[in-house]
Amino acid sequence: MDREEVLRILRSTPDEVQAVCEGLSDDQVRTRPAAEAWSLLEIACHLRDSAAEEGLRVRRLIEEEQPTLDAYDQEARAREREYQREDPRRALTGLRAFWTGLAYQLEGLSEDEWQREGLHPEVGRVSVRSRAEDEVRHAREHLAQMQDVRAALSG
Repeated sequence: MDREEVLRILRSTPDEVQAVCEGLSDDQVRTRPAAEAWSLLEIACHLRDSAAEEGLRVRRLIEEEQPTLDAYDQEARAREREYQREDPRRALTGLRAFWTGLAYQLEGLSEDEWQREGLHPEVGRVSVRSRAEDEVRHAREHLAQMQDVRAALSG
């Protein structure tokens, strides 16, 4: 995946998430399609926090020599931050801020900075580029999940 494609997808993700949630009530965006599944709101909050985390990781990869990045438990974070109790508009605003901020951060990097490396405790050696590409894949997976949740709400 080339850099421009990564940036384009990062920039478009907030609009796509917004479109999936468009026209739904607060109760609908909080509805879980199954007991163990996440609601649209929880997925949006997760995506917001994921972009915020990646922004911090990119900064460390740029500023530090071969840093070991922090991992986090997404399920624990969802409980700790009470995603289901978030205000949906606030969550979508935050998602937009962090995703466009991540794109902006990556856009300004030199080719050398794009290749900077570190260690992720769960996946091994990573670079700014590989983290950005992983975040794009992550967004695509969750957008598909959101579309399935939206379809379940309608069905």
